[in-house]
Amino acid sequence: MLQSTRIVPMLILAATALAPAARAEKTISRSLLYDKMRGMWLGQLIGNNAGRATEGQYSGSSPNPAPSVPWVLKQVWDGDDDTDIEYLALHILEATALDPNNAELAQQWLDHVTAAGIYIANKQAWCLLANGLIPPDTGSRRYNRHWYAIDSQITTESIGALCPALPQAAVDLTGRFARISNEGYPVHAAQFYAALYANAFFESDLLTLIAGALEAVPASSRTRAVIADCIDWYIDDFDDFDLNWRATRAKLYDKYVGANSFGRYYNWIESTVNTGATVLALLYGNGNFKLTVQIAVLAGWDCDCNPATAGGLIGIITGYSGLPSDLTDPAVTGDVYKNVYRPGLPDPGLTVPQYDTITNIAARMTALAEQNILNHAGYADGPQEDPIWHIPDQPPLLAEPDLPDPNGPMGLVAAALAAGISVTPNAAVAQYVQTQDRRNLHRIMDGVTTDAFNGVRPYYSYVSDPSQRPDQDFYQLSLSRPVKFTSVTFHEGDVVWSLINTCNAADTLKGGFFTDLSVEVLRDGRFITPADVNASEPLDPLKMYQSITFEFTPTVGDAVRVTGTAGGSEAFTTILELEATGEVDTGLYVASVRLNDNQPQRSQIGTVEIVFNRDVNISRADVELSGLVNTGPIEITESMFDYNPAARTVTLTFADGLPDDLYALDLICEHITDPNQTPLLDDDTIALDGYYTIRFHRLFGDADGSGCVDLNDMAILSSRWLAEPAETGLDANKDGTLDMSDYTRLMGNYHAILAP
Repeated sequence: MLQSTRIVPMLILAATALAPAARAEKTISRSLLYDKMRGMWLGQLIGNNAGRATEGQYSGSSPNPAPSVPWVLKQVWDGDDDTDIEYLALHILEATALDPNNAELAQQWLDHVTAAGIYIANKQAWCLLANGLIPPDTGSRRYNRHWYAIDSQITTESIGALCPALPQAAVDLTGRFARISNEGYPVHAAQFYAALYANAFFESDLLTLIAGALEAVPASSRTRAVIADCIDWYIDDFDDFDLNWRATRAKLYDKYVGANSFGRYYNWIESTVNTGATVLALLYGNGNFKLTVQIAVLAGWDCDCNPATAGGLIGIITGYSGLPSDLTDPAVTGDVYKNVYRPGLPDPGLTVPQYDTITNIAARMTALAEQNILNHAGYADGPQEDPIWHIPDQPPLLAEPDLPDPNGPMGLVAAALAAGISVTPNAAVAQYVQTQDRRNLHRIMDGVTTDAFNGVRPYYSYVSDPSQRPDQDFYQLSLSRPVKFTSVTFHEGDVVWSLINTCNAADTLKGGFFTDLSVEVLRDGRFITPADVNASEPLDPLKMYQSITFEFTPTVGDAVRVTGTAGGSEAFTTILELEATGEVDTGLYVASVRLNDNQPQRSQIGTVEIVFNRDVNISRADVELSGLVNTGPIEITESMFDYNPAARTVTLTFADGLPDDLYALDLICEHITDPNQTPLLDDDTIALDGYYTIRFHRLFGDADGSGCVDLNDMAILSSRWLAEPAETGLDANKDGTLDMSDYTRLMGNYHAILAP
């Protein structure tokens, strides 16, 4: 059944009564408004059907070589994802008096959208709605893995048509609908199209229209960049008196798909390149409906959606009455619109298919546009059967607040570089390809923590050969001298899907995420876990672009990293940025600890050396030593203790060695100071307790320092049998030869385990 035209009879009387004394700048009759609505809807349908046969086929460096494409005209026009989501939007705006909130948008989708006829970002949004999320979460980068795609910009143009000469209203209202399925620069493309449609009621020059609508796009948006490029390329081409849209299409490909794209192109249904192709068609079509649609189809990529958008815009400019007569001839072009996929529309009691008419849709849109004009201080006068609508001047367009688009390091990395400290990014899979975001590890310290606007792609650790994949994935910042770290933020990237139109939870993700994650600081040549680590949020493989901050006790080191197990069937991770905070001035800290002159063996402990980064005030009373299992407290005597100020080193010497035990060597931080009375930094692996604690063990027979006496130690003994012990520590009786006496002593500890 057809839904009746929804024009409220008292609307015009009320509008006339509220008319201000001064006339508005722009005026339009109801009949012309209706004619333009009808031209828009049919223009979209004609453009959409012209490109369906080659959708996605010409996405490479060369466009469709054909000089033209056949027109596909129908008596019954079937809706697809170009118009049927707009058909739903029309219903939503009628049901909510042009002011839907996010909960209402969610419920309307749940009522009228099924799995049929929706794809890519819309499909993910529908899945997320079913799981209880509402917009804008359903379109956000965190949850919708196809947030970058074209969906919102091909399903919201008609909202701009409901805002004649009201571009800000079009931009704002479109933003609500666009964020059902997308975030960032695809939303900006939708808002740009909406502003185009809103302004097209009173402006026919395409270059003027495009430049004006560009003001709806934030400065740092990838959408603004591609539109501005297309304008510049067109003007350059125009100036040489030889317009060639194919040559400009080649420039679009090179910068946004090919060699100069930095790998930021996703696939043929992404937002950016399709925005460029649509703008290109509009500029070179120069208001000619047929030429505009033909170029939009031949340019390729999503070449049914782009000509639908372009055709709808020209349909507003010319109106239905100005469309080519051979395309509107009733003998070949019907008025019936078939709703194929959206149950309950227009009749809430029926499923699909249902039928409406283009003329009825145009009348419904006209009624909504009139109400919208009223809502924005407009008014009507003239004959009630065909009133003249007056639309006040509008203030300049305002885009949503811009996001910073940094081009260099921030935080501790920036401070370190300013202090002359070099910083190098490293990773388990490290590549430094400057022309590919995905393979340019320098990107993890360039200050870019979000790609919502600029379209930067996250670095990833993908390795095609499974045998070459690391057991643990990590991302690291290495500095040429130590600094004090206080936190690290891991700005995660995206996940990589297996099946493009499958809901996240049902898909087997290829990778892009960690299954576990920890932070480590490189200290004295080894990575340690700093004390008191707290993560801002847990890992979630079904969330993307998480920013997880690890805060911890200030810890000095010359590298920091996040490390964990890569998830997904192909075991890799992604990252936008590794952001560190802290101080370049480290204060006083323990720079190094050496046992037995850095020998690995733990059979004998003769010396412990503690090296500080600065000269210190220290005495033996500031050092405490305890055996934790067997020995108990051990007094540090004068003969044991020596401090060398030139080397900034305390040496503890145990002439008779230490017995087998686990040991804790504690430095009392507040008692140990540098010449400026700065106390020793308590940055060990134990949460702030006032002591810098050094843990070690002594276990006779542990020649390799593993904490266990085993076959490896036996092998070391055998390799030196009846010879000098060298640095094995296995000479139990100190007679200078490894023999049966030492073997017996080792066997007494065989399979003993003692490790800190």
